[in-house]
Amino acid sequence: DEMILSFTLATCLILSAFRYADAFIISTRPCQTDGPVVCLRAKGDKLRESTGIRPSLHPITINAIAEALKLRSKGEKLRVDDGFQPIDVATVAGKLAEDFLRKRRETSDQDDMLLTPEEEQTIAGRVVGVVMRFDDLEETLYKKVSGVGWVKKYDEWVSFGVLSEENEVDSRIQQDPLFAMSRAECLLAVFLHTIEAPRLKEIDVVLPGGSNVDFIDSDRFEVIIGDSDG
Repeated sequence: DEMILSFTLATCLILSAFRYADAFIISTRPCQTDGPVVCLRAKGDKLRESTGIRPSLHPITINAIAEALKLRSKGEKLRVDDGFQPIDVATVAGKLAEDFLRKRRETSDQDDMLLTPEEEQTIAGRVVGVVMRFDDLEETLYKKVSGVGWVKKYDEWVSFGVLSEENEVDSRIQQDPLFAMSRAECLLAVFLHTIEAPRLKEIDVVLPGGSNVDFIDSDRFEVIIGDSDG
């Protein structure tokens, strides 16, 4: 049966850059407004409202990706194989993203800092994007990290959420939440820099908060972003 995923423009733009994008029939309904998008439920933090600064989308995204890594390490099917299709992976990842967004909404009802629909869709799109490309992103990350001398010399693998021998990575993810979080951060950084940002630049679109990698320290930034060719 043909399944149609209905996303808004923000999510679709991210999905269009995926390796498996052609496996989806995506129905878009771009938001058409003459001015800034307003989330009607949000009362808004007065300081943020006065400065125009919105909450970062990265923490929720990273937490959701870290949770996906933990689920996969425990046997959850998050890879495409003969019995698990791209749509199946996207469904699991999408549900995971929605769970985190729901929890954020509950918190937002208390602190009056709700995300806009477009911000939520951007987060969901990134979570799905990273999870669906786990293997490729992990391969790219390992290639970048393993090619840096000081990482090996000072045994700094874990700061990137990477092991010198990746065959034990699932066990480490289960035992070490900080390791899982570091890996999630770095995978998101690779995704934004190599997948999302180039694609959106081609079509001259900017998502809420932009696609800049501004959530990792300078050492990791230099390794992951400094040399795009790895």
